Amino acid sequence: MAHGGYGKRRVAERKPESRRSKGLAVDKKPKSVSLKNQIRSTERILRKNLPPEMREAQEKKLEGLKKQQEIHTRLAVERKIFLRDRKIKFFERRKIERRIRRLEKQQRAASGQAQEAEVAEQLSKLKEDLEYVRFFPKTEKYVSLFIGGDDTDIVDRRNRLRKQIKANIIAAAASGKDLEGIFFAIFLPAPCHSML
Repeated sequence: MAHGGYGKRRVAERKPESRRSKGLAVDKKPKSVSLKNQIRSTERILRKNLPPEMREAQEKKLEGLKKQQEIHTRLAVERKIFLRDRKIKFFERRKIERRIRRLEKQQRAASGQAQEAEVAEQLSKLKEDLEYVRFFPKTEKYVSLFIGGDDTDIVDRRNRLRKQIKANIIAAAASGKDLEGIFFAIFLPAPCHSML
């Protein structure tokens, strides 16, 4: 038995074990029912003849489920838009920040009053551009600052969005909200905050 016949015999005697042992099996959680299915089942219940108290409770439940579904779909749309436009916004923000740093350096080294006023004006425009990129509405497709500058439709849309962004910032400041903080808490896991 030079070729290991004894080992083969021992292997043959062993009972074949299943891949997953039964002792280590993890009980699966019951799958949560989707909002759409919950709404359908509640509507199905409401079609039946129910006592008034039960009907009222089911109608409240249905109303709450519909609100949840509306929020869920809105967040899904916002997330889709955010993920699509994230790269463009990132690069535009970096360009603007670089230009701001360059102008601040020029402002510190500026000697004449006229030159300093010109640099300050350019700085204020760039800071408005930075606000535009950072606080762009989550439900709108991003309109780039550096692409399509001559097209009147794009310029008009960009100006309309600038006004909307300024109004949003003023409203957020009045109510004490942090626009960017809310956005990042919803869409990004904690480690990605430093990336943007």
